[in-house]
Amino acid sequence: MDYSKNISERIGKLRKQNGMTQEQLAQRMGVTYQAVSKWENGLSCPDVSLLPQLSDAFKVSLDELFGRSLRNADLRKGLIAEYLFQGDAKDSSGQDRHASVIGATLCEDRFGRPNNAYAFDGKDDYIVAQPAPLLNEEGFSLSVWCSFGSGTKFEGWHSAIVSQDGHHARRVFQLSTLDASITFHRFMSYPEPYAEGPIHRNYWYHLAVTYDGSHFRLFRNGQLVSEEQGRLKPEGEEPLYIGRKSTDEPYFFFQGKIDDLRMYDRPLTPDEVNELFLENGWEPLETPELLDDELQEQRVLEYLEDIQMIIHCDRIHEAAEWYMSNFGFKRHAGGPDDHFYILSLYKGPDLIMSASGDDNNYAWQVSPVFYRTKMDLEKLKHRLDSAGAATGPVRDEGFAYFLDVTDPFGNALILSKHKR
Repeated sequence: MDYSKNISERIGKLRKQNGMTQEQLAQRMGVTYQAVSKWENGLSCPDVSLLPQLSDAFKVSLDELFGRSLRNADLRKGLIAEYLFQGDAKDSSGQDRHASVIGATLCEDRFGRPNNAYAFDGKDDYIVAQPAPLLNEEGFSLSVWCSFGSGTKFEGWHSAIVSQDGHHARRVFQLSTLDASITFHRFMSYPEPYAEGPIHRNYWYHLAVTYDGSHFRLFRNGQLVSEEQGRLKPEGEEPLYIGRKSTDEPYFFFQGKIDDLRMYDRPLTPDEVNELFLENGWEPLETPELLDDELQEQRVLEYLEDIQMIIHCDRIHEAAEWYMSNFGFKRHAGGPDDHFYILSLYKGPDLIMSASGDDNNYAWQVSPVFYRTKMDLEKLKHRLDSAGAATGPVRDEGFAYFLDVTDPFGNALILSKHKR
């Protein structure tokens, strides 16, 4: 393939893959959108001096810009498990950690090849490897393909793709979803790397997590989307589950397809992750348009939650202590200095106490009305300020962020976004 045809095809695909319009790419490159259109239609080529800038815009190497894979990369180095699901769930890494299939059925993979992936019904299907591959606490990588089924509900924690979670002392990791965000969950270890939604049903995603002893990096379809600091604590006795977690929580059973699961005892490089994404000549798919039900899932306000009560600011601490002493509540967040409490039981809704009364030291009078949102609160704050609302600072309460809002008509509410 000649230079002009190759580069024109790659520019169009990479632009769409990164969610950019021709106008946005042109602005970033300092050219007209007509120039970008000519590049993509093969009518002209970008100047050689612009190629590094194009690579930066798409977050790819020059080799990737021209569609060349890293043919000299050794993607078998450090491989500790490989489940390609080519008719069975055997481990082809050489470690012989073969898995058992419980209910899941063979299906077409992303290339349309029959009996080369597994389908899960979201009810009781799963695959388990016991003993699990032994992870290296100094370096680790996970690579997997998945497609969420039509029946997937993107609400709360759900859809465990790959999990090593004993639910008690043997909790290691869980690659699953929180609402419409894919999350690498490590059980009370915050912050967690996550890929912001939306998630499209019946669309193949390549997900990879790398760990270098201090930082976790989450990749989606070859692109780095999140990086967080943390530590990994391996647990060799805990089985590895595919398509569920170890407990029988029904919403964690995966509904859809899973394929090509690989695990390494070292951190893969970004180029190696991208090569796995483009493996066997895979052509990146365009992100589909959101369907009506998926658009509904992107609403700003999610729902009113929990039980709220207004307490006079002079007695809110006393009231919180009374509920903790007499009903067994535990303080989850807030306190007298914050002028609100969130008290939690083991199960059931939280009890949210908000201060009332004339308190000159508290500029933002909170309200008993709490709404959850999936949106970035800083962006939402700017949007609401521009619309005439009065907002306080975004507060980090450990498990979630909070934003106090007073609308232009004097009504107050609190927005919260839970952390992953």
